[in-house]
Amino acid sequence: MRRISNATDFELWLSQLDSPFKFSSPFSGHEFTVMIVAADANISHIDRNSLSKELVRQGCRYAVCTGYDCSKWDDSIDIAFLETDPEFSPRDERLVMTTWHENESLNDVALFFRNNTSFDSFRAQHFLALVLGGDETMCNAVHSALRSSFR
Repeated sequence: MRRISNATDFELWLSQLDSPFKFSSPFSGHEFTVMIVAADANISHIDRNSLSKELVRQGCRYAVCTGYDCSKWDDSIDIAFLETDPEFSPRDERLVMTTWHENESLNDVALFFRNNTSFDSFRAQHFLALVLGGDETMCNAVHSALRSSFR
């Protein structure tokens, strides 16, 4: 995990994980926005659900999903949020927003990630791009898209 920027109004990190996708937030208990780049076409539903639960548990408030099965990532995080309440009706103040971005360029997704992930009283200030699987080329492409969007 590496910090890309620590500007006065936001903090931006990039991390690449491989299965079994063990996650630890770099934001010390602060709520955050994540951009999931699913670069591995073979992520199991068990791994997807487990990581989704961990992201929500550690403070994710907005998930921008792209790459392989990005709509399944969107659904998985929605379900993880609902499961935070035994009655499947968590408080609106903790709402986790999700979007998926199928067949969109990394630059377009990164721009959305930067400019459109604040809602209601949540103001996105802590950003994490999470590349799942993939190689150094993919991480470099994500890094480049982020640098363009977070100037």
